[in-house]
Amino acid sequence: MDQAQLLSSLLVSVGYRLPVMIALGVALVLLLGAPKAVARSAALWALATLMATTLLGAVLAVLPLLLIAAGDFDRIVGLNTWLGIGHFALSLLEAVGFVLLAWALARALRSQAKA
Repeated sequence: MDQAQLLSSLLVSVGYRLPVMIALGVALVLLLGAPKAVARSAALWALATLMATTLLGAVLAVLPLLLIAAGDFDRIVGLNTWLGIGHFALSLLEAVGFVLLAWALARALRSQAKA
C-alpha cells in the first residue's frame, strides 16, 4: 500500500464520521447558549461521550490500515479480536451517551411543563 492509497483510505474513514461530528458540534453550540441547569450539564456530558466514541471509533477503523501500511502483518492477525472488543465497548459507551441525552431532554421538558 503506497502513501496515496493510505491517505485516501484515511480520508474516507474520517469522512464517514464527519457528518456526525458536525451534528454534535452544532448540538454543543446550541447547548452552550442554554441556561445553566442539571439537564444542560447532563446533555453536555452526553455530547462529550458521543464525540469521544466517534473519534475513538475512527481510530479503531484506521488502525488496521496503519498496520498494513507499515507491513506489520503479524499483528493484524491478533488485532481482529481486540478490534471486536473495542467496537463493542464503544457501542456500549455510545448507548450510555444516548440514554444520558434522552434523560436530559426529558428532565428539561418536565421542568418546563411545571413552570
